[in-house]
Amino acid sequence: MPLGELLDETFKLYRRHFSVIAGVALAVILPGLIITLVSGSYRANPFAFFQQILQNANDPAALQAIQNRQQQFTSSPLYLLSFPLAVILFPFSVGAIYYAATALAAGSAETVGSILVGTLRRYFGLFGVALLTILVLLGGILIITIPVVIWVEIRWAVAFPALLAERVGPVRAVSRSWSLVKGSWWRTVGILILVSILVSIIQSAIGFLFVGIAALVPGLSDDVRAAAVTVVSALVNAIVGAITPIAITMLYLDLRVRKEGVDLDQLARQTSPGTAPA
Repeated sequence: MPLGELLDETFKLYRRHFSVIAGVALAVILPGLIITLVSGSYRANPFAFFQQILQNANDPAALQAIQNRQQQFTSSPLYLLSFPLAVILFPFSVGAIYYAATALAAGSAETVGSILVGTLRRYFGLFGVALLTILVLLGGILIITIPVVIWVEIRWAVAFPALLAERVGPVRAVSRSWSLVKGSWWRTVGILILVSILVSIIQSAIGFLFVGIAALVPGLSDDVRAAAVTVVSALVNAIVGAITPIAITMLYLDLRVRKEGVDLDQLARQTSPGTAPA
C-alpha cells in the first residue's frame, strides 16, 4: 500500500470497529484511572497545579501550601501502588490494541472480552518484547549511541504485531521485525513520524477542547476541576492513541505482502490470532 492507502485502511479499521477498540483502550486504562481518583492523586494534575501556582504567584505562603499538598498527594500509598500496577498491566497497555488490530484486520469476530483474554494468553511474550526494547533503549543511552538506538528501535517497530500474528516468542518477533523492515527503514520511520504527528494533533485538539471547557465552567472546586481534567485527558489519550498500534499493524501486514509476496486472503488466514470465544 502507498502511504495514503495505508493511513486510509488504518482509519477505516478504527471507524469500523470503534466500539471494540475504544472498549479495549478504556478497559486497559481503567484500573490506573480508578486508583488515581480514589487516592486523590488526581489533585496533583500538572494542569491544576500550574493553574494554582499562577493564581497565587504573589502569595509565598499559598505557594508553599500548594507544594506541600502536591507532595502529600504524590506520596499516598494508593498513588505509590499505581506504579507496580502499571508494571503488571504493561503487557495489556502495549499489547491489547495490537491484538485487537491484528485480529480485526484478519476478519475475526472479536469482543472486548475476547481481546483481553487473547492478550492475556500472550502476556509473557508481550512483556518480553517490551523488555528487550527497553533494555536496548537504556543501554544505548548509557553508552551515548542514541542514533544506533533509534535505528534498532525502528527495525523492531513491527515486533508486537509479528509476535501476535505469527504466534512466536519475543526473540523471534524482534527478529521477524528486523527482517521485514530491512530495506524499508526510511519509509517505516516516515510513517511512524507522520502517524505520531496526526495522533498528537487529534489528541491535543480534543483534549484542549474538553480541558478548556472544564477549566472555564464556573462554580467548580479545584478538586472537581482537577478530576475532570484527569479523566478527560486519560480517555482522550487512550481512545485516540489506539490509532498508532493500528497503523503499525497495517504497516506490518503491508511489509509482509511486499517482502514475502503473500496475497491478502492468505495473509489474513496466517495472521488471525484465533476466533473469539463463545
